Amino acid sequence: MGNADGSPPPGSAGRTMAYLDNACLGRLGPESAAWARDVVGRLERPAGPPTELVVELYQTYPRARALAAALVGVDEQRIALVESTSHGLGMVAAALPLSSGDNVLVCDLEFFPSALCWRARAEAIDLEVRPVRTAGGRVGAVDFERHLDERTKAIVVSAVQEINGFRAPLADLCRMAHAAGVMVIVDGVQEVGCLNIDLGGAYDECPDVYCAGGHKWLCNPFGVGFMCVHARALDLLKPAFYGYFNAAEPDDGWGSYLASPERTPFDPLPLLPGAQRFESGGMGNFLGAAVLGANLEALLARGMDRVEAEVKSLGERLVEGIEGLGLEVRCSLVGAERSGITVFGLPGGFQAELELNDYLASHGVYVSVRYTSGVGGVRVSPHVHNDSVDVDRLLEATETWLGFAKYSRQESREGL
Repeated sequence: MGNADGSPPPGSAGRTMAYLDNACLGRLGPESAAWARDVVGRLERPAGPPTELVVELYQTYPRARALAAALVGVDEQRIALVESTSHGLGMVAAALPLSSGDNVLVCDLEFFPSALCWRARAEAIDLEVRPVRTAGGRVGAVDFERHLDERTKAIVVSAVQEINGFRAPLADLCRMAHAAGVMVIVDGVQEVGCLNIDLGGAYDECPDVYCAGGHKWLCNPFGVGFMCVHARALDLLKPAFYGYFNAAEPDDGWGSYLASPERTPFDPLPLLPGAQRFESGGMGNFLGAAVLGANLEALLARGMDRVEAEVKSLGERLVEGIEGLGLEVRCSLVGAERSGITVFGLPGGFQAELELNDYLASHGVYVSVRYTSGVGGVRVSPHVHNDSVDVDRLLEATETWLGFAKYSRQESREGL
């Protein structure tokens, strides 16, 4: 963060870029990179038998699970590690008991995997993926309620919409859905790691499943995030298949079991309880789990209240600067609807926004242009590794580009 008097923070001089696109891909920090190098080094130069090494590296999984549970305020038994948000959503889509003629509701602001993950079930059993129209870039309980019927089995919604940063009223939505006996499945990838959340409250106000990949605000580009499953949903959802990671470790340990002459492929191994039943792999992504754990530990040490405050403070500075340039702010500024994402638009529309994005990138300022269902614009997403210098650099570059664009339009008119 910048200093209170507006002066640059220590270490900002000579910075070559302003990375403000954490809603696309979070930056890997030096401490996390050190964890990654440690895992790679141990695999490159094993110091003992491979079986012992694998068992030892697998401890990155329970560590990451425990830290994820602490971050969202739930028991560790409710946490499973997943490859990505789409992976988690897909497992739930495959595991939910459904019949021909059932439907699930997906609003028109969602990232496309929220609908795509149901396609296989729809093709197999004539499931309807029912679109829910929204207005003004907002989605609330009433939008879904008017599409509910007796065959609705699930609502899929993002905690924070990736195209405009709108933060959904999940508690209201869950109360409405659960009163109707409908499951709520949440894409949390644009919320967790940026905003302070609590999934340990009363069932009526909490989603049944919350999926969050690690590569955005959790700053883990190595393919491990987590899924939080409510106890009620655990009783309902059955994994599509089981594998090595689903099985509970034998009393004598995996090393002794795998070496036993009495072992057969048909041994009735007990399955792990809780959400771990969804970790159906056979070889762990130890690098990803290790980095996720390191990043979760750092967030917990910093405190999510502080993380959220810092990110929102940068957002306020952004909004003030964007409005000062006479540009349109396209994200909600209502407190409960605010997230870490700030979106703005240009008078020249989509094409101008693409041109600005290219100009910013050529000057070391990284943001994105995102749209769906006509909603979106230039998306800016600072995190705790950013500060006021990064925000001001974006604003100054945008102001410069606007001057160039105005001059170019004037020249064009004069040429006519």
